[in-house]
Amino acid sequence: MTRPTRLAPALIALSICFNTNGAFSQKVQPSDDVHATLLQGKHKSLIAYAGETHSFTIEVPYKSAKPSDVPGFITIDKQIVQATLVPADRSLDRKQSGPSPEKELLLKYMNYELSYYKKKLKQNYSHLETEWITLQGRLFLVWYFNMPENYKLVSRQVYVSTLFYDQVVDLNAPVFKADDWGKARTILVRLAGSMKTFDKRLDLQGLQKKL
Repeated sequence: MTRPTRLAPALIALSICFNTNGAFSQKVQPSDDVHATLLQGKHKSLIAYAGETHSFTIEVPYKSAKPSDVPGFITIDKQIVQATLVPADRSLDRKQSGPSPEKELLLKYMNYELSYYKKKLKQNYSHLETEWITLQGRLFLVWYFNMPENYKLVSRQVYVSTLFYDQVVDLNAPVFKADDWGKARTILVRLAGSMKTFDKRLDLQGLQKKL
């Protein structure tokens, strides 16, 4: 897990709270976790990632998208959002028929993250809820939970996770006020529904010039 420096205490806590993907699938390098990039143009914005052989874009249907003060985060309509890629657990056979291998892998990822919260970050989350949704033919796991009452910075956390070849794409958002969690979920699901994948490396600089 990467721990940022030179941030105000509240921002350090927020960044640590959301950068919990450090060792899923027994990773040893913090750089294995990759944040997607916000591309801002004159007409629209995209969240994009360009790998060596696979890439994706996510449309940002909000005019008020900008980089957050917290490294690796984006602010969309006043809501902080993070888009992270984490190596998936390769021990599962995804060639099996039916959606169960995908669900099993995503649940395993979620349970790893929750275990990390509880054992490493000492955060006793509660009221975990999960949903399965399919957007544009892609399966997503939506999951959210409450932070401890004495945790003053964030009241709830919302995640939307999906498989992207041998990685998990994880969209997540902190909810500062309990009543705002529905807005956070709506933003993440709307972003997830616009995800497009490419079997090539995208030229992000060239793509940004066209926005």
